Amino acid sequence: MSSPLTKGMFINLNLDYQALSSEQQAEKILNRAAELVGNKAKGVAITYSANYGQTRKIQQVYFAGGWNTETNGANQAAVINAMESLLADAYKHLQGKMRIVPITTMNAYDNAVAPWNQDVLMGIVITDLDRIQTYLQDGWYIFGWQNQKTVNDQFHPYAVGGGIANLSGVISSKIQKRLISYAEKYKAM
Repeated sequence: MSSPLTKGMFINLNLDYQALSSEQQAEKILNRAAELVGNKAKGVAITYSANYGQTRKIQQVYFAGGWNTETNGANQAAVINAMESLLADAYKHLQGKMRIVPITTMNAYDNAVAPWNQDVLMGIVITDLDRIQTYLQDGWYIFGWQNQKTVNDQFHPYAVGGGIANLSGVISSKIQKRLISYAEKYKAM
């Protein structure tokens, strides 16, 4: 019997939101995760553009040993919500093995942090990116969320901070460069 892999992989995953519904995107994520877990991946997580309240809640749920973060909202959040609904039923076997790795792109809606500025956000983003690296070093596979607008962009290939986030160029560049470096360092074989 083979043991779980000791080094994780960073895998680009293109989720075309114009061609696929939130549910179809969620199924694509979970089907690929099930394949990887079936091949002895320790677990799989997907990058997710979060507000800081979502980041805090996601981490609290995982630290407590849970799997359902009850993430909701529009765009990527709708996909995550559909994914967690499927984890409750058809993909139950992936509970605890399929996670979200949030990258904070804006302040919390509830219990906002004050003062909030670019320095505060940069510190939070660095923590989020370091957490992704910890997952990779621990043998998890990470999906780098891409979409039809980012997949062919050499400098911003990951779907992070779009929509209403309005990230500064410095923070957006930091995020993209770190994710690109993970894709290079933790290549899929």
